[in-house]
Amino acid sequence: MGLEILGMGSDLPTFELSNKFLHEQVGLERGPDWVDSRLGIQTRYSVLSPEYLVRTKNKNTAHAVAHARSNNQTPVTLGVGAAKKALASAGVRADQIGWVIASNDTPYETVPNTATLIAQRLGIGTGPHCDVNCACSSFARHMQLLADSKEERLPEFILCVQTSTYTIVTDYTAKSIDGYILGDGAAAQVCSTRHQGRLKVEPLIYESQPASADDITLDSLDHFRQDGAAVREFSIRKTCEMYESIAAQKGLYAEKVYTVAHQANYVMQDSILGHLNLPQDRHLRNVQSQGNIAAAGCPSVISQSLEKFHKGDQLVYAVLGAGLAWGGGYMEAR
Repeated sequence: MGLEILGMGSDLPTFELSNKFLHEQVGLERGPDWVDSRLGIQTRYSVLSPEYLVRTKNKNTAHAVAHARSNNQTPVTLGVGAAKKALASAGVRADQIGWVIASNDTPYETVPNTATLIAQRLGIGTGPHCDVNCACSSFARHMQLLADSKEERLPEFILCVQTSTYTIVTDYTAKSIDGYILGDGAAAQVCSTRHQGRLKVEPLIYESQPASADDITLDSLDHFRQDGAAVREFSIRKTCEMYESIAAQKGLYAEKVYTVAHQANYVMQDSILGHLNLPQDRHLRNVQSQGNIAAAGCPSVISQSLEKFHKGDQLVYAVLGAGLAWGGGYMEAR
């Protein structure tokens, strides 16, 4: 049968951060007009309270973790929230899941892994639960991992989760740009190779370029850092290449296909659409209202769009992340 997604879900934390709030109260130098023209992001969500950000500018990431825990909002709680929605969407019980695969770029605990903690919270039994972290490309890596596995070795149902809370490692001092870009969130998918689902998935690309590993870095005790110009140029070029490669492999026509990309930046996505002359109304995105929620961005868009798909609808996904790594594939609605 191949790889199928039976259900999907996504989750966001409580605290909404507007451009006006970040500029006027937190003190980020660039104002809403600059954000509109360069990023196209209006809101994002955080596990950190607005009061905390105003008071601290998030100068100490260890304190940020403690604050998020006091709010009971962590990568694990967000992952559990997304997973519950995915299970409900699939009509599958937690005790039917035989394998949890998770990604988490901002773990508050390194032992045990995020997948095991999510399984524990959901009441999932024994299994080869593990983390597979590939930053913002993790969704593509999870799909590729399952597609490459021997079907007879896979359990009946697998739960994939992508979760992170990048705002705890974001610098909110005056010159910050990342403060406008990054948000927190999670996405989850219930997958199977034995049951027909909502989406048939064919992962077609996954590669990484270690020579560019220093372009995006996150030290566990420091703030997130990236070479914004280099990453932007690479992301636009690679996304265009992946869309063209997948379209050629599958014989697709732009006006008939939905597209979804890594949710890094609304204006960047406009550039991609312009380069390839892709229709705006067939491109799915939520970065404008959620910010860049890393690996959860792309699958959260697909999750939020599930009900609009009709049988036979085609979708091409392409994502990029630290590594630098990139991956993409084809989906067809059932």
